[in-house]
Amino acid sequence: MSLISLKFILFMATLLILYYRVPERFQWQVLLLGSLCFYAFAGPHFLIFLGISILSTFFLMRNPTKPRLLLVFAISLGLLIFFRYSIYFGMKSIAVPLGISFYTFMTLGYALDCYDKKITPCESLPRYALFISYFPQITQGPIGTYKAMSKELSARHPFDPESIKAGGYRVLIGWFKKLVIAGRLSFYVDTVFSNPEGYGGLTLITATFFYAFELYADFSGYMDIACGISQMLGIKLSENFNRPYFSRNIPEYWRRWHITLNEWFSAHLFMPAVTSKWNKKAANGMHKLFPFAKKGTLRMILPLILVWITTGIWHGAEAVYIGWGVYFAIIMLLSFCTQSMVRSFSEKNGWNPEHPLARIFQVVRTFLIVCTGEVMFRAESMKDAFSIYRSIFTKTRLNASSIAEALVPFGNGNQAAASVLILSALLFGLFFVEFRKEQDPKAFTCHRYLYAGVFLVLTALLGSPGQSSFMYQAF
Repeated sequence: MSLISLKFILFMATLLILYYRVPERFQWQVLLLGSLCFYAFAGPHFLIFLGISILSTFFLMRNPTKPRLLLVFAISLGLLIFFRYSIYFGMKSIAVPLGISFYTFMTLGYALDCYDKKITPCESLPRYALFISYFPQITQGPIGTYKAMSKELSARHPFDPESIKAGGYRVLIGWFKKLVIAGRLSFYVDTVFSNPEGYGGLTLITATFFYAFELYADFSGYMDIACGISQMLGIKLSENFNRPYFSRNIPEYWRRWHITLNEWFSAHLFMPAVTSKWNKKAANGMHKLFPFAKKGTLRMILPLILVWITTGIWHGAEAVYIGWGVYFAIIMLLSFCTQSMVRSFSEKNGWNPEHPLARIFQVVRTFLIVCTGEVMFRAESMKDAFSIYRSIFTKTRLNASSIAEALVPFGNGNQAAASVLILSALLFGLFFVEFRKEQDPKAFTCHRYLYAGVFLVLTALLGSPGQSSFMYQAF
């Protein structure tokens, strides 16, 4: 059941009525029942595998030991690998349970936190089941932690009209991002990336930029909907985006994009790897080869590579995802290894990194680096990715014929001209809103009713029908 379908609107309206009509002490039970019903719409048989993950983690972690932790990993990762990667082992394609990648992160995070004694194991199976299956976040996140969410989900939430209004307004923003911006951009992006060899460099550059905005509008739009729905229920979810395209370097970008996933990897993979004995030995060995390098920097190298290769494989076992992971591992390493030199150069030459022009340069540079990597993320194969890179560097021309060719994926004649004007206005509007939010987080909140009306009208007029699935549902 998609979060942008009429079926979901009816489901949500019914749930809200029940949620605020029952005595407050029973609200969490309504949420559990609603979450299981929501999940059953994706396929009742998928409840079996969700149940296996919930039951195994709950009972094994009541008395956390290392063998039990390893068994939890074997069960959870075993299910994930079976459904997500069995096709790569010669098996037939199998329908993947809804949100298995995301709820697996949550079960493993819970198990690790129990084992490390960061939290006390949950004593109530139904309450733990609600934590894992909570419907706004199970499909694409955010990846919640038990420590942060357990009290929120169990607390009593009296009816608050302001929460309903604020949450509903955020849902409208998410619908607008998904149906209007991402929906409009997807037509162009899909057309070009399905046949990259048939287009010139300027068209491929345009498609690459459009894909970056499509991905952001699609993914952050989902998060706006999920957080808005949860806010209507009185429950606060973790934010997953913080205007990442205004980042000034790649490490900052990844701190602002898919925040909860990066926090999960940092807490449960990167930091344990940094402090591990094997990494310390490896860093000492590298220091003998490169005595001028700082040991702290050397200790970051292998953990960064490990995290980014894992991130790439999590998205898929295709070469394009692994290449994407390797690309950002290299960029992150270069960022860490050169930051002291850049700082020293800036100080010696009077370069002020806070100057407006310097900030603009850094933001544009970071965005271009990100877009370069996203070519692999979107391409059908590494062959297509290399073909796109080659065409961009060898076939890019800025002349009338190249501009005319770049309009072709929009359609012909008036249709192309209208599409250009609409997309230009939408992207300018998105940029302006995000820029104002960057300067003032409270911007565009004083006249929510007016903005809500504008979003509804634009979504009705410009929304793309049939855009029911979100990109990250595939992961």
